[in-house]
Amino acid sequence: MLRIEMLPAEQGDALWIEYGAANKPRRFLIDGGTGASWDDGLRARIERQPADERHFELLIVTHIDADHIDGALKLLQDEELGATFGEVWFNGWRHLPDTGLEELGPVAGEELTDTIVGRDLPWNKAFGKRAVGVNPEGDLPRKELDGDLFLTVLSPTATQLAKLKPKWKTVVEKAGLVPGETREPTPPEEPPSGLEHLGAAQLPDVHALADEPLDEDGAEANGTSIVVLLEHDDRSVMLCGDAFPSVVEAAVDRLLVARDVDRLELNAFKLPHHGSAFNNSKTLLAKLACPLFLFSTNGAHTKHPHPESVARVLVTAEPGASLLFNYRTGFNEVWDEQELRDEFHYTPTYPAQGTKGLTVDL
Repeated sequence: MLRIEMLPAEQGDALWIEYGAANKPRRFLIDGGTGASWDDGLRARIERQPADERHFELLIVTHIDADHIDGALKLLQDEELGATFGEVWFNGWRHLPDTGLEELGPVAGEELTDTIVGRDLPWNKAFGKRAVGVNPEGDLPRKELDGDLFLTVLSPTATQLAKLKPKWKTVVEKAGLVPGETREPTPPEEPPSGLEHLGAAQLPDVHALADEPLDEDGAEANGTSIVVLLEHDDRSVMLCGDAFPSVVEAAVDRLLVARDVDRLELNAFKLPHHGSAFNNSKTLLAKLACPLFLFSTNGAHTKHPHPESVARVLVTAEPGASLLFNYRTGFNEVWDEQELRDEFHYTPTYPAQGTKGLTVDL
């Protein structure tokens, strides 16, 4: 059994993953969503678990953006919940390659570091307490969790980690992550073509959108996202945080060579950066053989998923693919239009009416 719950995390990610025996599954988490989504999202999900079933084999905090780290920080600080962790993967200040700069001030990444150390949690233990990341040569890191689940790390590279170091304080403060300060919303991220909200009366030109030139994301924090290929019981899922498509594609190329295949077989692909047009490329998608494409976002502030990103999926996916959204919003409901479904032979899936969050059984 392999199940992914895209918890309601507002514009962020909070992925609850269960695997193994259906009557007694093991579980781990990737990110915790926003601070505002904590009570109704990850906290509520944990509270539904019996007190003796709140152990997680692993918590991965992919990077320091607020919509990924805030809920994870609240989780680790709330010891009354009784959640325990076999290991935590998170790249903090100490894991960034030395650039000769002075250490920067206390920010959310530092606060998460203090919490991990204060609770004496195993931190990046599988990597010898060093950074979770990818070397330029040799095999990609592949780690095993109890219960025969394997995680191959595809990102970040040392280059991406080094680029974050001088921006550490700036990036987390811009995200509203300095403890004790008022948190301001992230400014809207505009799609490169300037397209706005798409409604049912305005069907997008999918081919034109897919052909929009890729203006790749350059945000240093996003570039440090921990990306993993999850494999269990003949099932595989790629979970991309907010990673850069070129970095993920380079790692996929290495896997294709190592496995002597033309395309990487996946059961599901969680789109990078919530379906941002800046983080999804046709060349990456063309190297994947995948029927399920997961979008985790309510579109707040950033208008994700961008139509260009969804269009790139539709023109590269095999007929019969599915788009799975953990919210139904004005930015994704256009993909439920029957005319588009008929032309591109796909199925969209949304939460049941009046609900949010989505569970995907693989």
